[in-house]
Amino acid sequence: MLGLPPGFAIDAAAVERAFHERSRTDHPDRFASAPASERAAAAQKFAVIRDAYQTLRLPARRAEYLLAREGVVIGEHERLDLAFLDEVLELREELAGALAAGDHAKVATLEAAMKRRHEGLVAQLAPAFDAIARGGDEAIAARATAKRALVELRYVQRYLEECDRADA
Repeated sequence: MLGLPPGFAIDAAAVERAFHERSRTDHPDRFASAPASERAAAAQKFAVIRDAYQTLRLPARRAEYLLAREGVVIGEHERLDLAFLDEVLELREELAGALAAGDHAKVATLEAAMKRRHEGLVAQLAPAFDAIARGGDEAIAARATAKRALVELRYVQRYLEECDRADA
């Protein structure tokens, strides 16, 4: 929808430019005086453009989209390494304790550590999707790597969302 080539490693500025270009030509406000059917079609088309923009703008959504194109679907109850789940549970308990105590410095420290983990998981996705694009036997393992990183990324994002709610 935005005219960008499929891939995980995309330039954020290119996504912004492509979205703003499409906004200039396809925004529903440009069809304000058009017949109702054209206005409705324009609104529907722009909703798809906006969704494409949100998908490309956010690494986890972009990864999920690309995996779905490969036939890999992420379910609600994906299996994960128990050590990872235990670690996340402990970190959530630590965060809950810091929030309950009103220890903003501790919350900020925990949030910063989780942001670094988020960046590390996102960094794992780019080479995995490069390997998927090359195909062959390497692509099979890369799909599994990307899926695992994406599932972990979801846990990390929920943790960061909890930190954001505490800041509000």
